[in-house]
Amino acid sequence: MRILILGATGGLGGALARALKGHDLFLSGRRARALGELAKEVGGQAVPADLADELEAKALLEEVGGLDMAFHAVGHAVKAPIREAEREHVENLLKTHLLTSHFLLKYAHFRPGARVVFFGAYPRYVQVPGFAPYASAKGALEWYLEAARKELRREGIRLVLVRLPAVATGLWAPLGGPPKGALSPEEAVRRVLEGVFQEPPPEVLEV
Repeated sequence: MRILILGATGGLGGALARALKGHDLFLSGRRARALGELAKEVGGQAVPADLADELEAKALLEEVGGLDMAFHAVGHAVKAPIREAEREHVENLLKTHLLTSHFLLKYAHFRPGARVVFFGAYPRYVQVPGFAPYASAKGALEWYLEAARKELRREGIRLVLVRLPAVATGLWAPLGGPPKGALSPEEAVRRVLEGVFQEPPPEVLEV
């Protein structure tokens, strides 16, 4: 299978790359050196890009060509009360979670039967004080996919939204570290792949 992993140098993306070793892997992210090392480890191809830049995203997706599967493992989190949240933080969250997802679906060349996997969140975990901008980005992504799914189903493309609990990745570093009981990236990926490879794949996969 030809598989693209966006955000491959993150904790979740790296775990996905290692779990899918043996497939025809394309790994993307902004940290070119780390990306190259990971690609060498798993036998994949590194294609660095800033996915929030439309021209870079388009060039990347044209370069990788036809895909059987893609994982959008791009993301970051910011915790701040509403009255202290900077406009830049809100815009960056929306760009990272929503805009990059839009560019992926707009420009990727998917083969019939392709599966495209995005990572959301359980509402009860993010609809809490200090997380309003992050919750808005995850909520926007979920509603975007709900509509996009109906369009792309006609082309034989399946969109899967994965709702994850806390996973012990670098995403939590600005927040003081992952909460107690967070899943390891490897365990999270094991559960995700088990669900994504079901026939037919679920529209929403709750891990």
